[in-house]
Amino acid sequence: MSFQSLEYALFFPLCALVYFILPKSRENLLKNIWLCLASYYFYMSSNPLYGIFLVYVTAVTYGLGLFFDKKKDGSAKSKAVIVLSVLVTILPLLVFKYSNFFLRNVNIITRRIGLGNFAELDILLPVGISFYTFAALGYVLDVRKGKIVAEKNVLNYALFVSFFPAILSGPIERAGHLIPQFKEEHKFDTDRIKNGFLLMLWGYFMKFVLSNRVAVFVDKVFNENASFVGTYSVLAVLLYSLQIYFDFASYSYMALGTGEIMGFRLISNFERPYLAGSIADFWRRWHISLTSFFRDYVYIPLGGNRKGRLRKYINILIVFAVSGLWHGASWNFIFWGLLNGAFQVIGDLLRGVRKAVGNVIGMREDCFSHKFFQTVVTFLLASFAWVFFRADSFRNALVMIKSCFVYNPWVLFDGSILDMGLKAFDIFIVIASLCIVLCVSLMNEKGIVIREKIESQEIWFKWLFYIAAILTVLVFGMYGPSYNSSDFIYFKF
Repeated sequence: MSFQSLEYALFFPLCALVYFILPKSRENLLKNIWLCLASYYFYMSSNPLYGIFLVYVTAVTYGLGLFFDKKKDGSAKSKAVIVLSVLVTILPLLVFKYSNFFLRNVNIITRRIGLGNFAELDILLPVGISFYTFAALGYVLDVRKGKIVAEKNVLNYALFVSFFPAILSGPIERAGHLIPQFKEEHKFDTDRIKNGFLLMLWGYFMKFVLSNRVAVFVDKVFNENASFVGTYSVLAVLLYSLQIYFDFASYSYMALGTGEIMGFRLISNFERPYLAGSIADFWRRWHISLTSFFRDYVYIPLGGNRKGRLRKYINILIVFAVSGLWHGASWNFIFWGLLNGAFQVIGDLLRGVRKAVGNVIGMREDCFSHKFFQTVVTFLLASFAWVFFRADSFRNALVMIKSCFVYNPWVLFDGSILDMGLKAFDIFIVIASLCIVLCVSLMNEKGIVIREKIESQEIWFKWLFYIAAILTVLVFGMYGPSYNSSDFIYFKF
């Protein structure tokens, strides 16, 4: 089941309605039983077998939490015990996501020495497994470090791992943040429901009106790169940067809105990443729950920046290589991660040089032109890296980059762009929608919350806005070739 499906449009209102109707009980027992059953139904609706892996991760990490909570005398703090605990937790993830990657690389070696090939496994990656596995693993590590106490209530813990707004594509929640909310009473609140609905509507706008529409052009160029080069490739690279943001952020807003309607506060996953002034700043704003996970459980345990500059740079590269591998089991994903790490290392190395040059030429870092230049450069660097993320292979990524340097700017003016699956009106919708997103982002960057501004207006204006926003999503989300039932990009991770 997906947020954009008709099934979800029926499932969620029923789920929320029953949740609010159920009577108050000790520690919200009845409500949490209902939410847990609904979450398992939500997750298993696409494939009932997926429930096996969800139960495995839940049972193993629940037991490990109790083990580490009991062994506070230090006997469970050896590296061997911790490593074994991590491996047991992520075992399904390793098997289903990385076994064929391992076999492909082994086959490269065996072919060269004349031993033939090992057959790859015909397995399907359970959707969301990377997200709920990391959430559960974070719980175990937090208990081991003494940051939180182990959750004794197995129902609350099972609900934490399976909570349906976040299970498929995050945010990767922390147990210390979410589990206490299951013990709170959440009453029906019209203001909160309106806020949640607006968050979901914003997500649907980004997905249906923008992401799906932009994908028509991007997919055509990336899939037929031999036929579309030069300006086509440059546009596809830049538009993919927007597509993946709109696609992933839309899911996050829908998740936040879903949780908000029922009274749950999920971690915000995006903070206007394309307004960042550096790649390091970009990663503080992009997929925040994953970035903070790697910071807390990989970067800091490796030594962070406490062991000298060289070690700091090595740690950054390790973290981003692992991040790349988390996203996909192929070398182009690993290279994508390393490239983002390298951008940060190079940026840090050149910081002194940039400052010295700036002092010589009288550059002002607080002026608009300087910040605008930094933002554009950061966007271009991120877009370049996204090529390795989007391409089917490392080789295809290099071909795509090479094709960007073919000179054919006339295709922007001779009508060729209109042969890419998008009509002139579709292009107008994309440009107008981009302007809306940019305006909202700039206002949010200044601390202006649009929802609060809307709520402060008279009732006729508010309802006029609500109706116009709903019609915009319904009409322009379904109009044209962009309307399809494509899954969210991050479902495959």
